Amino acid sequence: MDWSLSPETLAAQALGHVDPATRALVSPVHMSTTFERRPDNTLVDARGYSRADSPAFEEPERLLAALEGGAGAMLFSSGMAAATSIFCALVPGDHVLIPRIVYWGLRKWLSEFAVSWGVDVEYVDTGDLAALAGALRPGQTRLVWVETPANPTWDITDIEAVVALAHRAHARVVVDSTVSTPVLTRPLALGADLVMHSATKALNGHGDVLAGAIVFPHDDGFVQRIRAWRRSTGNVPGPMEAWLLLRGMRTLYVRVRHSCATALALAEQLDGHHCVTTVLYPGLVSHPGHEIAVRQMDGGFGTMLSVQVRGGEAAALEVLSRLELVKRATSLGGTETLVEHRKTVEGPSSPVPADLLRISVGLEALDDIAADLRQALDATASGEEPGATPRAAAVRSVPSRRLPLDPVARLVEESLRPTAIARGGGLGFVERRDTEVHLEATGSPGALGPMRDAIDRQIRRHDPSIERVFVGPFDAIAIEPRPEPGPGHARAPGHGHTLAERITEFLDASVNPAIAAHGGRVVVAGVAPDATVRLRFVGGCQGCTLSEVTLRQGVEPLLRERFGPEVVAVVDITDHRAGRAPYFTAAKR
Repeated sequence: MDWSLSPETLAAQALGHVDPATRALVSPVHMSTTFERRPDNTLVDARGYSRADSPAFEEPERLLAALEGGAGAMLFSSGMAAATSIFCALVPGDHVLIPRIVYWGLRKWLSEFAVSWGVDVEYVDTGDLAALAGALRPGQTRLVWVETPANPTWDITDIEAVVALAHRAHARVVVDSTVSTPVLTRPLALGADLVMHSATKALNGHGDVLAGAIVFPHDDGFVQRIRAWRRSTGNVPGPMEAWLLLRGMRTLYVRVRHSCATALALAEQLDGHHCVTTVLYPGLVSHPGHEIAVRQMDGGFGTMLSVQVRGGEAAALEVLSRLELVKRATSLGGTETLVEHRKTVEGPSSPVPADLLRISVGLEALDDIAADLRQALDATASGEEPGATPRAAAVRSVPSRRLPLDPVARLVEESLRPTAIARGGGLGFVERRDTEVHLEATGSPGALGPMRDAIDRQIRRHDPSIERVFVGPFDAIAIEPRPEPGPGHARAPGHGHTLAERITEFLDASVNPAIAAHGGRVVVAGVAPDATVRLRFVGGCQGCTLSEVTLRQGVEPLLRERFGPEVVAVVDITDHRAGRAPYFTAAKR
């Protein structure tokens, strides 16, 4: 097919592909996982096994690469599989810059896993070019992640400007373009090194596919490493999912343009509504990123908008409950209009305002969507039952969250604390004493262990006059005198004599008060003759997905620091299936 044709033509005809065997205009579903080799044992078209290569996902890959103007694309089993594969291609110690407003699932994964694996994660406002330039470390920063418009406040980042700064520091730029889609923005043409999509959303557009994608301008070594990770982990879509994605992309341009027009009209109608304090949508002139969006987005400003409801969180949740047509559901980019209260979904580490409702505009008639939102807003403001005639709403002030004035305190609040919360802990600024900064850590002791070096490094870089960063109570624990083992392990009155007793006292004094914040504790189940300490998690944290982090990056390092060679190994003997609270809770997000 002539690739100089318009993108919507390429999409509608799926690059004009016709099945060579049957002349079918719709491609067959390729279900086979394996492919026969030639008599000389060579591969046909490089296909040997579907975990590496398959015609099932090669066609949607070619189409997406054409729409983005890339040299190639890779499909993954989900958007998160695509995003995390990029970070898994890095090596421990690599520094990455992440937007402060970013998809919460990625932020959560970075906090739980990437930090644990030694990736140096730092959050920065990518819309603030001066702040970004100051955070870049030439030769150390390997990747700058950009999400624009950013979910769910729809902040706009100038891709070309970020690329210029990042490339001078020899860092790659990855753009999450899930919301824009190639219909509105083509980041590769603006200099980006990779484009990531949650193909579950607008690319598929029908809410029936889980898939992700990466598009690249050059098949370089980094791309090959991502490809090898995909092959090794099996992060590929199923053949039916790939087929449905190709089907969905045929109508991509029609769907996105229609929803964009509806979203803009809806934003204009809600802007100034007496029950709404703010409408967040890049298409509004009042939006801080509007001028960049005009330059960077072509044909629309996205299908997503958010509203902040007068009256705060309680009012926002009430509006949510009164909706009749609009669906209360996760995801975006489908045919139905969806709404979510993101703060509830994301939990305490979220930077999202509690009064915010996120709206994904579907394909319904504008008047129907607008009428449903208006009746829910008006009924909430009036206090009437749904269906009653609304009264004029009294103007109620929305409390604003005051940010700390001290620059280091702001760094802790905006960048470091959310990561600590997502890892099951907490971090707060206490005070500055001349050249020292004092912070307070709470929650799981494993939350701060892998972060300690990054905390110190980021604060010192932010303020070179700082000589020491003191994180209590864990620094205090670390600098306590280590007990000298001796015959009988004699101790002062009140101290245990056996190693198990001393470890129990230590845990109760220093570790369990932190874990108690999550309703659990760690107990010593025994110490084996080979100096293996057997621990058990009890209470609310039993079965928590962060128990391994708590043990390996929290409790174990503290025990080794405190008891030295007396502790050879630390093992968890908890029956995690028996816990009364075995699953990850919102309180630890």
